[in-house]
Amino acid sequence: MSAVPRPRQAAGVIARLPLFRHVSREHLEQIQRTASSRHYRRGEMVVRHGEMAPGVVAVAYGMVKLALHGPSGAERVIRLVGPSQTFGEVVAFMRRPLPVDAMAVVDTRVVVVPTEPMLALVSSDAQFGLNIIASLSERMHALICDFEATTMHGAGERLAAYLESLAGSPEAARVTLPAPKKLIAARLGMTKETFSRALHELAQSGLVSVAGREVVLLDRAGLARAAGLED
Repeated sequence: MSAVPRPRQAAGVIARLPLFRHVSREHLEQIQRTASSRHYRRGEMVVRHGEMAPGVVAVAYGMVKLALHGPSGAERVIRLVGPSQTFGEVVAFMRRPLPVDAMAVVDTRVVVVPTEPMLALVSSDAQFGLNIIASLSERMHALICDFEATTMHGAGERLAAYLESLAGSPEAARVTLPAPKKLIAARLGMTKETFSRALHELAQSGLVSVAGREVVLLDRAGLARAAGLED
């Protein structure tokens, strides 16, 4: 891991984060001056389970995997953090260690915003405080949806819902899987074999076509029904 200030790169990443969307220029510049940029090679730990996060961590490029590991070595992927996404907000503000392992999936550069300037900004900028609440509420909602999906829905439903979430807008007709299929399978709480079988079944049903990590969404309405999003 290499850690260097790289102020221009850090400033650009921070300016694009939803967390700072409505922050005044003056306050944004204050935050940018305190940030640092760090590079991690594939497989390198960004923060280990039980360690204190260095602050709020934003991914500039690459991807970070947040995962739990059981005594037997079994892995449960909690979240994949991609460009312009963040993690570590809760542990930074609560001053508690990270409850998961954070590992670089590919060569990854992150921007770290230290906790103290963030706390000062919460005190001086009400909009930033609201942004924090909105961000954490969205994260909580996503975790509840994940729990519901893994406990109450089958593999096909989970995969269809995941593809719908990647598509975003109703007009989107193509998505790119952001990580290897094995990793996405773990993120969805299934084996790679189950993932491949569910993807094949969606293709057999005429809902999608697949070429490597490129997935063409042939029938968005049908995919939504397969995901349980429509009656």
